Amino acid sequence: MSGSGANTGNGRLRSWLLLTANRAAIAALLTGGLFVVLVVAGAVNTISLRVLIRQGTHVERLFQSFVMSLVTGITLVVTLNQLVLSRELGPLGEQRDRMAGAVDFRQDIEELTGSVAPADPASFMRTFMQLSEARASALEAAVDDTENEALRESVTALTGRLGDHAATISDRLADADFGDFDVIGIILNYDYSWNIYATRRVRSAYADSLDADGHDAFDDLLDVLFLFGPAREHFKTLYFRRELVDLSRDMLYTGVPALAVSIMGLLYLNPNSFVGSTLGVGNVVFVVSAAAAIASAPFFVLVAYIVRLGTIAQRTLAIGPFVLRDSQRSLDLGVDDDR
Repeated sequence: MSGSGANTGNGRLRSWLLLTANRAAIAALLTGGLFVVLVVAGAVNTISLRVLIRQGTHVERLFQSFVMSLVTGITLVVTLNQLVLSRELGPLGEQRDRMAGAVDFRQDIEELTGSVAPADPASFMRTFMQLSEARASALEAAVDDTENEALRESVTALTGRLGDHAATISDRLADADFGDFDVIGIILNYDYSWNIYATRRVRSAYADSLDADGHDAFDDLLDVLFLFGPAREHFKTLYFRRELVDLSRDMLYTGVPALAVSIMGLLYLNPNSFVGSTLGVGNVVFVVSAAAAIASAPFFVLVAYIVRLGTIAQRTLAIGPFVLRDSQRSLDLGVDDDR
């Protein structure tokens, strides 16, 4: 029991670090961690930091490296921002094609729901969840009178899991805001790939026992599940663009102070700076450690954002009925997989 609890705790902490935590908080945590490590190393080091400054080697080279890397990094960030923004610029024909694609997709959804699709992403994806829940119930009702007990049991297991999962996701989307990680984080937990595979597998296994209404009910459910993939990928793309713009902005916000601190450390730090000690540790150790941590902050901002974007990309590598994670294979359908 304790092992399971530990794994759950570790999983939640890992998920918080990789996905749900505010990226500025993660960058600040990493920056603070570096500061503490450097202070501890300076406190236990037998060679005085003031001696290293007097020699004009290690510390000077450190801040020289910071200045060069920050100038290069900020330039790359500006270039990255231009690449992201370039996707928003284009000739009229290209913009009309983008608009037509978005409108056509919304019309496909509206044909299934019989009403105008919501405008905001959270409500739009919630419509999918409610529609898939309704189609799952319709499928279960369509096979309720069949004489094949195995078919009824497999469909009940499938639709029960699918409906419960869709209801849970729908409830969580009710208070979600696309401006944050909320919407993407929630829809990542909807394993539609497995649902597509499982639905097609059950229909194939019991095709001979299904009447016309049963086949139509399976088709109706699959129509919804097939549309979920492109919708998720569309909102994921929009979220990635937003995150990259935020990354560029945050790196510029931290890069300018980091560059200023690095230049000041290079120009004004000398063996007679910050004399005295605090808590038995030389004040110069605190100052140099803080300067090095601040100069590293833009890198930690980059790490914080890229880790989350990379995790999202890893979890959404496949589109359609391709199950890449063992955690998604979570239900026994009562169907022989070797069939």
